[in-house]
Amino acid sequence: MYYRIKAMTTENTEIVIVDDDPMVGELSKDLLTDEGYNVVLVQDSKEALDTIKANMPKLVVTDIMMPGISGMELCKEIKSDPVLKHIKIIVVSGKSYDIEKQRAFQLGADFFLQKPYNVDTFSKTVKSILDDSSGAAPAHPPSAPIKAAIIHDEVAEQMSDLNEKQIRFTIWGARSMPHSIPNLYSKYGRQTSCISIETKDNIFIFDAGTGIVELGKEIVAKKQYYKEIWLFITHFHLDHIIGLGNFKPIQDPNFTIHLVGANDPEKSLRETAQQAFYSSFSLAETTPKAKIDLYEVLEDNYELVPGIKVRTMYSNHPTNTLVYSWECLGKKIVYAPDSEILGDATAFQDYDEKFGLFCENSDILIHDTNYDDKDYETYKKTGHSGLSVVVDFAAEKAMAKEVIFFHLNMTYTDERLGVMLEAAQNQIISKAYTLRCRIAEEKKPIILEGN
Repeated sequence: MYYRIKAMTTENTEIVIVDDDPMVGELSKDLLTDEGYNVVLVQDSKEALDTIKANMPKLVVTDIMMPGISGMELCKEIKSDPVLKHIKIIVVSGKSYDIEKQRAFQLGADFFLQKPYNVDTFSKTVKSILDDSSGAAPAHPPSAPIKAAIIHDEVAEQMSDLNEKQIRFTIWGARSMPHSIPNLYSKYGRQTSCISIETKDNIFIFDAGTGIVELGKEIVAKKQYYKEIWLFITHFHLDHIIGLGNFKPIQDPNFTIHLVGANDPEKSLRETAQQAFYSSFSLAETTPKAKIDLYEVLEDNYELVPGIKVRTMYSNHPTNTLVYSWECLGKKIVYAPDSEILGDATAFQDYDEKFGLFCENSDILIHDTNYDDKDYETYKKTGHSGLSVVVDFAAEKAMAKEVIFFHLNMTYTDERLGVMLEAAQNQIISKAYTLRCRIAEEKKPIILEGN
């Protein structure tokens, strides 16, 4: 017959130890008992939470790797419970990975102790945590921005290659995320969404798809003169954030990164950043060293830098998705990588009209053109636009000078994209539009002369 054994409740319990290893658990208990603490040892992790609630200790010391519930899960349960979250937690583990330590702190641990620990200092460590002694615990990974180091002189003295009236616009990735990675070369590139806009003194990056990785390498390798980087995220679909953890300036204390985006009901901007930089599932090799600020924005107008205006609008695309309008020196660039223009506005669908006013008189409109006209008939109203609809919108409603076809279908060959471009040019000629058009192409800078 099976009996469930519950840990005994000790009056005025100060510490609960959770460890399935009887030798380590008993040793830890004996060391702390000898120091005068009232201690309860729980060897079945499934009983841990009930025991903690029954005893309400000041401190929990828990192993990570246990059957039933892991120490990480236990840590999360405690710190997410309003009644228990005041309890301090020491996580003990034989894992020495930095990312595992970061994960423990992210989940609310107060200290990470690596096995085998020093028996001579174990009790002192526990006392320092209970007393909340300053300097007892290592620094936690930041939920607040990390402070940047002083900019090196050689970086600060770098001079821009742009003059006061020039703007450089560059595409670093313009493809959609594929179901499988094509092996074919493409002159347009294969990276996912990322563009940069540079002025003499500032750089603005939109989206952190795989294209941002190459951009980051270039910024760091050239010791760019930009001390601050503005990084705008349209939404949290994977192809727009997958490169975030491997953006090299994040690892450089010479930079300040201003991360901008809208929260989604399923995931906030802060959660997205934490997962990209600190989660054990992150692609980042190390935790950030740059200072990181988060700006949670809504549909509004912003002047984040003097003389440079950024407007936001919610896009016709699944999840909370933004489109951005960037204005400076009399030039206007609109970035809308995921946006479905319907072309059949009714009283119940005014997106085209509203978005047209948002884009009005843009110098460059970068717009979702995921489908040619044939495919769009099949995939209409799934969140992405078709070629002909984009051309008509850019010319008639946005009155743009130039449209760049973006969020290119990863399955489309160069030949098929070439046919799309030719069809767009014929459409422009047949309708007497003054619009220019092009297919998005990686690492081909465009210089605009501002007023």
